[in-house]
Amino acid sequence: MTPSLKPALTCLLAALAICGAGQVSAQDQASAQVRPGIVFELGAGGKMVPSYFGSSDLILSPVPLLRMKRLTLPNGFTLGGGSEEGFSLSPAIDVISERSVKDSPELVGLNTIDTAVELGVAAKFQTEHFRIMGEVRRGFGGHEGFRGEIGADLIVRAGQQWTFHGGPRLNFADSKFTNTYFGVSAAEASPRFPATSAGGGLMSAGLEAGVRYQMDANWAVEAEAGWSRLTGDAAKSPITAQGSKDQFSLSFGVLRRFDIAF
Repeated sequence: MTPSLKPALTCLLAALAICGAGQVSAQDQASAQVRPGIVFELGAGGKMVPSYFGSSDLILSPVPLLRMKRLTLPNGFTLGGGSEEGFSLSPAIDVISERSVKDSPELVGLNTIDTAVELGVAAKFQTEHFRIMGEVRRGFGGHEGFRGEIGADLIVRAGQQWTFHGGPRLNFADSKFTNTYFGVSAAEASPRFPATSAGGGLMSAGLEAGVRYQMDANWAVEAEAGWSRLTGDAAKSPITAQGSKDQFSLSFGVLRRFDIAF
């Protein structure tokens, strides 16, 4: 992870941990009434994203969904549980589709980048009408860099079933990631794509809004829409010049709640 990426993500996780300490302590006091086990949501959905970073064309890709709601150990220590408020940790997963000339002819001369799977951790601190969150993920396959996101949301509820949210997003990446998707090697260089090296740091900034409909105690449907603007070396890349600095996304998914006792 590059030095420019580490401080922002470290500060975020430290702030979330401090905010969440009181929540964990309160849960410990009531944990005697909670059986050991794990409660999580598992689901699947689809996401429309640019066909490659910097593209103006959108493609639809499958997205796995996994969120931990509560973890209670046999000794009574509890993370999560109860309402959505407080501090929580969960796995973070993302998939980046293959980038190839076959799908994007405007990138002729650039090497194919295989599909990448990103695995990491997400942290969140939430109150009744506000939350801050962050993710850090490491890539496998198409890239081996780190990518992270920091965000904040205003939350509005309409009855027991509808929840709306929206707020700003900041996206970070290290140089391994940015050079993979925005860099051009000497071997790939051409008049259209001069040799380019892309540094890590803030990659984009934007907004996201979403809605969740709770169908019953176990099933829920979600949808989100987002816009971001590429910044820094990502915005200056000749690859981005073939598409747009403005990046749009649309996602939807269905989730089911599971409660497993230890």
